[in-house]
Amino acid sequence: MKPAPHLNPGLLKPTLGLAGIGLVTALGAPASTAQEAPAAALPEIGITGQAPSTYRTETAPLSRSPVTAGEMPQSVTVVPRAVMEERAATTVREALRNVTGISLSAGEGGFSGDNLTLRGFSARSDFFIDGIRDTGQYTRDTFFLESVDVLKGPSSVMFGRGSTGGAVDQRSRLPLATTQGEVWLSGYSPSGVRATSDVNIRAGDVATRIAAMGSRIDASQRDNVFNERWGVFPSVTWGIGGPTSLTLSWLHQEERNMPDYGVPYRNGRPLRVSTNTFYGLNQTDEENTQTDVFTARLEHRVNEGVLLRNTTRWANYSRDVSATAPRLNATGTAITRQPQVRNGFDTMIVNQSEASLNVNLLGFRHDILAGVEFGRESSEVTRFNQTGRPVANLLSPDFYASGNIVTSLASDIKTSADTMAFYFVDRIHLSEMWEVMLGGRWESFEASQTNRGTGQVFGRTDREATWRGALIFKPWEGVRTYVSAGTSFNPSAESLTLAANNANLAPETATTYEFGASWNIVDGVRLQGALFRTEKLNARTSDPANSTLQVLDGEVRVDGVEVSVQGRIRPGWNVMAGYTYMQSEIVRSGNAAERGKEFSNVPPHSASLWTTYDLPGDIQVGGGLSFVDRRYANTTNTTLAPSYTRLDAALAWTPSQSNLQGLRVQLNAINLGDARTYDTVYTGHVVPGVGRTFIASAAVRF
Repeated sequence: MKPAPHLNPGLLKPTLGLAGIGLVTALGAPASTAQEAPAAALPEIGITGQAPSTYRTETAPLSRSPVTAGEMPQSVTVVPRAVMEERAATTVREALRNVTGISLSAGEGGFSGDNLTLRGFSARSDFFIDGIRDTGQYTRDTFFLESVDVLKGPSSVMFGRGSTGGAVDQRSRLPLATTQGEVWLSGYSPSGVRATSDVNIRAGDVATRIAAMGSRIDASQRDNVFNERWGVFPSVTWGIGGPTSLTLSWLHQEERNMPDYGVPYRNGRPLRVSTNTFYGLNQTDEENTQTDVFTARLEHRVNEGVLLRNTTRWANYSRDVSATAPRLNATGTAITRQPQVRNGFDTMIVNQSEASLNVNLLGFRHDILAGVEFGRESSEVTRFNQTGRPVANLLSPDFYASGNIVTSLASDIKTSADTMAFYFVDRIHLSEMWEVMLGGRWESFEASQTNRGTGQVFGRTDREATWRGALIFKPWEGVRTYVSAGTSFNPSAESLTLAANNANLAPETATTYEFGASWNIVDGVRLQGALFRTEKLNARTSDPANSTLQVLDGEVRVDGVEVSVQGRIRPGWNVMAGYTYMQSEIVRSGNAAERGKEFSNVPPHSASLWTTYDLPGDIQVGGGLSFVDRRYANTTNTTLAPSYTRLDAALAWTPSQSNLQGLRVQLNAINLGDARTYDTVYTGHVVPGVGRTFIASAAVRF
């Protein structure tokens, strides 16, 4: 039996208190402090028709780009706030279930928090908030997000190092020109509660907004596994609606979790035990993180064609992890509790200046984004050895078992890196039917690492240029086709780690070729698809002459096709669906056992669907699925996590009566079929997903 949750009463105070303050202030504050002259009477104009679907996101602007999501010659999926709320997606990981071609990875090897594979390549370091890198190792919550934008394919031109498979940009909820707010309260089975609030107030040319969250949820059918976190995201804009504005924002989030490393493999497959079997230890296992991200953005619109922007970000991320990685003992009859104990502290300061230009040059119209970026990042990781963790019974592990646990220092390593980059993207309108997009970036990435225990020092400086080119053809209204190519680079210190076997290696480079098209089938629905190939001709691999070293002599490749549809099929019927097929191959490797094999954690097939329909009586029904094909857990393809399909459903009531307007009551069923899912994989273990979970929510908007 799982013990009842002990909810910290102070956990929800920030959320509920801020919600109450915001509600009182919003109801009592005037929309503007300025005196306004009475408007002249105007003739009444009748307007009929539905508002645009909240699922249609192709007009959304993209960070570090002169074009919108629908105009980008690249596969782009935007998960809007409406979909996240309908699906009760409280984390970015859950929001990404709406995006195919993505698979989650387990945290090990010194890493924790969100970790994923995008189009076959690791994207652990490719998270961003409003276009600035988000390097922290933590569970990213959606309480302060307006959307999650996924750009697939190499994005180094815009985002810098990494981004071989793409980038995930979290778009935050910044101040609005109107006064409004909302409060959500949710209860979870088997036990859990979550509260969020979001209040925006405008007074004259100043607008303030604050989002807050408190959450404590037990993982269904995972004994003793829970996640507890709270956060606030205040922001203020001076000069809103004017040519010059300054926006300050601060993300603060803390979490305390029971880390879950799932089950080990047996004969190359996940150990077949009850899904609630948990091998962690009450006396030692815990994960604590604290995230602080402060951002200042100054914008000035010179005229209709010129916008200048400067952004400064300072961020601190701290984490303490003590976890149990389960491993079968030599006889296969018991579980050895392998300790994963480490502390980390990451910092980052970045300054970015951009100019967005809409100009006529040499007889053509140009949409240009040009920028310069300077940044410094550092990472301190202390790892510990630990002995004395008790062995666990294979079928009924004792969570409360005690042992003679002894902890000692293993390593204390600090890595720092300085970045300097110049970049531009230019869309050239050749005619009504033809466009060309060109982009380039030059980046200097200088990293150094010191082992403060041994005094060992590694250093590496890389200076790389990346490029992108695309030809866009619009044969008729509502249809866009494109062919594009672009590059990315992955330095050895990409994730702020260096080692003796890679410190002398130049970066890996990758090239992606993509042919894609989009079609506005009807007024409310957009269909898009793409064929793509990403290849690295100088991938890191073991040196055949010395297996302790790496050389740039590998070759890897991913070929794929994807298709998606998003929007309103007919009044009251919205849909967001996608499918991706990927064929990955290790073409050349210094390890003979890898040649011709698939990448790890890359499902050949993945599909997602979410759809809602409005019924009479202000009732909305929704449902969907997430399908992830089988995935190998290693590059020699000897361990495998099976495929799964997760079904979700929702039922909501949003009354239209004047005395109940703003109310929404919602019931969600997560994993309705109680399928055995495997959310995250690693070489040594696989983590089961949650079992059937029900969520009852009530929201008030004002």
